[in-house]
Amino acid sequence: MRRWRFLSGILLLALSVAGLLYWEAEGRNRVLMAEAVAATRDIEAGSAISADMLTVIQIPKESRIKNGFTAEEMSGLVGKTVSQPIYEKQQLSESAFVAAEDGLAAGESYFVIPAEWIAMRSSALRRGDHVEIAGADGGAANFGVYRLAFVKDADEGEVRDISLIGEIVQERRKRKDRTDSGSAIDHVEIIATAEAYFRIRAYASGKEGPSLILILHAD
Repeated sequence: MRRWRFLSGILLLALSVAGLLYWEAEGRNRVLMAEAVAATRDIEAGSAISADMLTVIQIPKESRIKNGFTAEEMSGLVGKTVSQPIYEKQQLSESAFVAAEDGLAAGESYFVIPAEWIAMRSSALRRGDHVEIAGADGGAANFGVYRLAFVKDADEGEVRDISLIGEIVQERRKRKDRTDSGSAIDHVEIIATAEAYFRIRAYASGKEGPSLILILHAD
C-alpha cells in the first residue's frame, strides 16, 4: 500500500510538472495570447507591401487591434498599398491600406494639391471623398471632380477621426460626425491623370495666392 501511495505521488508530481511545462510552452499562448501581423520595419505611406516587410507576432488578446490580420491572412497583404506611415513592430489593420475604390485606373496616379494652392476646403475632408476643384475667384475655372487618395497634415501624417478618449476611429465616419480629428488638414492628394493635374497646376501656380476651392461632393 505504501508503495502504491509513493508511485501515485510520483505520478501526480510528474503530471503537475508536465502541465506546468505545457502551460509555459503552449498553453499560455493558447489562452492569453493572439496572433497579429506587424511590420518588420518602418514603411512609408504609399509603399507597396512586400513579404519581408511583415511578420507574425504573439500579443495579449486585449492588445490586438480591431480589424487586424492573422498569419493566414498575411500573404494576401503582399502587393497592397499602405495609406499611412507604418512603424516597426506596429500591428497592421484594414484601415492602413488604400481602399479598393481608391485604386488607380490606366493613366492615373496620386498628385498633391499643396496647402499654398488651397483657398477653401472643408475640415470634414477625409480619404475616399470626392471633391470638385474650382477657381476661388468665382470665374469659369473648373477642373472636375476627383477622389481624394490622402488627406494629410503638415507632417505628412493622415488626418483621421478620433474618439472622445483620443483613440483613432477605425471605421469611416459620416461627414456630419467628423467633428474631431487627430490633426489639422494641410494638403490633399487626388487621383487624376497627369494631363488633368497639369491643368490644375498651371492655373494655381500662376496665381499670387491660394487660388483653388475644394468642394465636397456627395458619394
